[in-house]
Amino acid sequence: MRTSVKICGLQTEADAETLYGLDVDTAGVILVPGRRRTVPETRLPRLLAALPPSVKAVAVLQNASLTEAERWLKRYPFSAVQLHGDESPAYCRLIKETCGVDVIKAFSVDSDGPLPDPDAYAQWIDTALFDSAGGGSGQSFSWERIPEIRRIWRETPCAVWVAGGLTADNVERLVTEYRPDGVDVSSGVETNGRKDPEKIQAFVERVKAGENRTPIGNPS
Repeated sequence: MRTSVKICGLQTEADAETLYGLDVDTAGVILVPGRRRTVPETRLPRLLAALPPSVKAVAVLQNASLTEAERWLKRYPFSAVQLHGDESPAYCRLIKETCGVDVIKAFSVDSDGPLPDPDAYAQWIDTALFDSAGGGSGQSFSWERIPEIRRIWRETPCAVWVAGGLTADNVERLVTEYRPDGVDVSSGVETNGRKDPEKIQAFVERVKAGENRTPIGNPS
């Protein structure tokens, strides 16, 4: 099974250009005011134009108003939006119906808390992204919950992606043992807060290595 790879938090044209020749599916651009990796709108057109044609651009938003979301998604060539806040199923539906892009909804996972109800969201999102509590912390959640997540979401058409604390050192184990539909990385491919081409390449290689290994008992 092929694992989708998303590199998130691109900030510059150089970041975008590092993805040429790599088996990367999507690239996330953060548009949340006040976040360290947020891209100024003046830089956004050049960054998006620098992406390889095969890599889809994802706008990362958090609790944005519908008007704000529509402005980003209709003005710029994004293929998807990642909603990283407390967005409701009704909000996801509005985005899906008015903006015409794929919807990735991020959900926080803690060690024993409730998981999101797929019946509420699945009709309005394309991908359920599971991250550590708070998101963007660079910490992993308990991967032992992934089989439960996959079991709950199995009957939906949504892809199940995993984020949080991923690096080239651990993503091969994640892919081998738990078989997520996709993985999302940001700080795990950075050096001193900037995207590191060597780390990105190593991360992608380890994902592909995990795809080719035989699962050892945990995937749903």
